[in-house]
Amino acid sequence: KQWYQRRVRGCENTTSSRWSYYIGGCTVDDYNVQFLNNVPPDKVKHWIINKTSTHLNIVCNKVTVLNFNFATDSDPDKTDGKHNWSREAESVLIYFDVKLLLIMQ
Repeated sequence: KQWYQRRVRGCENTTSSRWSYYIGGCTVDDYNVQFLNNVPPDKVKHWIINKTSTHLNIVCNKVTVLNFNFATDSDPDKTDGKHNWSREAESVLIYFDVKLLLIMQ
């Protein structure tokens, strides 16, 4: 088993609903290209992040904000993402650039 490090970038104002992200090997490696959907504007955010062999799911305050399918949602020119993300991993490390670090197991 291996671990993977990927970034989800948030905006500077934590009460905003506009959060950009990228998923290494699956999307353009830049921010402000892909955006999470319907992030609640609540100041306090409770994130639940789940990675399966086919999807990366992110829920914020009980609202699904990302349901990324590695096979169908990856950019056409990104060929490694589906293979890399479908592998079993003990944990995934996700950075939030609003000075919040989450580790899921």
